[in-house]
Amino acid sequence: MIAALTSITGDFVKGVRELSRILNVHGQVLPAADQMIALGALMSDGSIVEGESQITEANKKIEHVFIKPADIHPLPESIRAIREAEMITFGPGSLFTSVIPNLLVPDLAEEIVRSKARKVYVCNVMTQKEKPTIYRVAAY
Repeated sequence: MIAALTSITGDFVKGVRELSRILNVHGQVLPAADQMIALGALMSDGSIVEGESQITEANKKIEHVFIKPADIHPLPESIRAIREAEMITFGPGSLFTSVIPNLLVPDLAEEIVRSKARKVYVCNVMTQKEKPTIYRVAAY
């Protein structure tokens, strides 16, 4: 939906804002970056898989995740929100394909580390069917 609205509006951030309006989201949804990001992963067998769904479907151990382009910029409103936050929440969602990619945006992770806000990780209530390994919350 975001990709379609980005195409319609001609701008990623406008697409996110329009989707928030359509879904009648309460609160503010801020993307980590000022443009769409492609996600990739280096798998334990040395292969590189690109795309959130494809990474999950590969059903291989992830060694490293990366984003393209690497030289993107954080959305200024996202940086401001982090600086003003009393609490920063992460998740729920796939750790490698939903949570960590946001932290790969240059300067965003540094702002989170510097923030005095309480950080809360909301883990998934169950593992994904493609990921039969049983994790305890502490493993995340």
